[in-house]
Amino acid sequence: MRQANDSDLGAAAKWQQLVDILAQNPVQFDAAYVANGLQKVRDFLPLVAPNIREQCVRSLNGRIMSAPLVLLLSGDIPKVASATVAGACLTDDEWSDIIAAMPVRARGFLRNRSDLGPKSRRALALCSGSDFVLPVPDIEVGNHAFNGVQIRDIVERIEKLRSERQSEIVEYAQVDISPYGDFFEPIDEIRFETDENGTVSWIEGAPPGAVVGVDIAEPAFDEGPGPDAYGAAAFRQRMPLENARMRLCGAPAVAGDWRINASPFFDPISGRFSGYRGIFRRPTVAESALISPQSLHSSEQIQQLVHELRTPLGAIIGFSEIIEQQLFGPVTEDYRLLARNILNDAERLLSGFDDLATAAKIEAGSFFAEPGSTDCDWLSNKLAGRLRGLSDLLMVTLNLVHAHPVRPFAVDKELAERIFSRLLSAVIIGCEPNEILDGRFRTEPGVNATNRFVLSLPRKLLEMDEAELFGSGPATLDESSEAPLLGLGFSLRLVRSLAKNVGGDLRFYNDALILSLPATNENRTGFRDEERE
Repeated sequence: MRQANDSDLGAAAKWQQLVDILAQNPVQFDAAYVANGLQKVRDFLPLVAPNIREQCVRSLNGRIMSAPLVLLLSGDIPKVASATVAGACLTDDEWSDIIAAMPVRARGFLRNRSDLGPKSRRALALCSGSDFVLPVPDIEVGNHAFNGVQIRDIVERIEKLRSERQSEIVEYAQVDISPYGDFFEPIDEIRFETDENGTVSWIEGAPPGAVVGVDIAEPAFDEGPGPDAYGAAAFRQRMPLENARMRLCGAPAVAGDWRINASPFFDPISGRFSGYRGIFRRPTVAESALISPQSLHSSEQIQQLVHELRTPLGAIIGFSEIIEQQLFGPVTEDYRLLARNILNDAERLLSGFDDLATAAKIEAGSFFAEPGSTDCDWLSNKLAGRLRGLSDLLMVTLNLVHAHPVRPFAVDKELAERIFSRLLSAVIIGCEPNEILDGRFRTEPGVNATNRFVLSLPRKLLEMDEAELFGSGPATLDESSEAPLLGLGFSLRLVRSLAKNVGGDLRFYNDALILSLPATNENRTGFRDEERE
């Protein structure tokens, strides 16, 4: 405040800083300083653009704890006043002290809040007589002010008002006064906006109390509201949300399953992330079928079955390793070969069971990926070693190249290896002998950096369209433990589901499979088209 008055841009920045400080209700400051700060906020109002004032107040949602500041900003334009009243966090006594001095419009905004205490509600009730007064028509006052015609007009107007009031009472008596009022009619779409923390701060198309305050940054817990793990992961990476699952609770009109389509938005001046804007929509019939109670029950049954099968399978693997490694004494070579084949088959079964359990968890919305990062060089070496046996057996050459440098994947190492190994092994078994597969890693930089892996397809798979490629074809059996047990279509759908769970996707485009996964936002450097094999 001691700084000299500067340009309009400097005054706007100073205004935002003062509002931010005063909103915290700094009790350690001298009262004279606080009063001077409030006066500065008032003086700078004409110098700050209305949209900047609105954005500043919205960014302080839930953190405005100064009653004098609320009183001052409640007299601003409607958008600023509405954001101030909605985002203020005052006690019952503080509200009751300033209600009488607030503008009529601001008191109207305050009446929409459901968390007011008894003193505040009483103060609003006392102001109702002036807030809801009927407009008085212009009546000519003069020499003929009280002639019979004008008196008759006044009497007719009184009777008209009385009849309208009586009809309003009758209609009001017929209205359902349940907690949800008129919101039993189903709603198919809700426009919304969140703050930088992922909390819904504005909606259109639904009762505010049922949606405002819902968090899209954290996955839903138990039966509470929230997105699935894919939606939460996309929020963490500041990536667009495309058809992410969402559950809302409360009013019958909004309760149930939804889909989110939203994009992040950023402050035009500072470039700081400000939240998401988009829509909640009801799922289509095809999407609803994926999460029906019957499917949920089926997913739970599959997980239980897999759990019961793992125990005997683990015992088989253990005894096969004992025989194959001759831990209890010498064993003939034929017997060891038989144990090795049993071990390979058991490992393939275990891998298939793991895929089934993962698919069931994704279907039920209970699969949550662990945060982490994976270096591309480490991943390439790991995949080369893991898939060498399968590629040698089928006489397929796999080339993995990448532009240098490639940012690390914003995915846990175990999950990244699983996604790529499932994808590559599923495509390798579709190759003819002596075919060559090329896979290329590349980072697409930007606000939401993405790593893309483009994988060429063998001749046999090029004859299929996307529906056939991702379809539920028969399982292709192979002697290698890396061959997918449940077939090409299941493996590709599993890879796509795992990728979407962390904010990525798997697409079929231009005769290639394109796997997209989020990249870390650290170590931003230049990119060259140098490739390493």
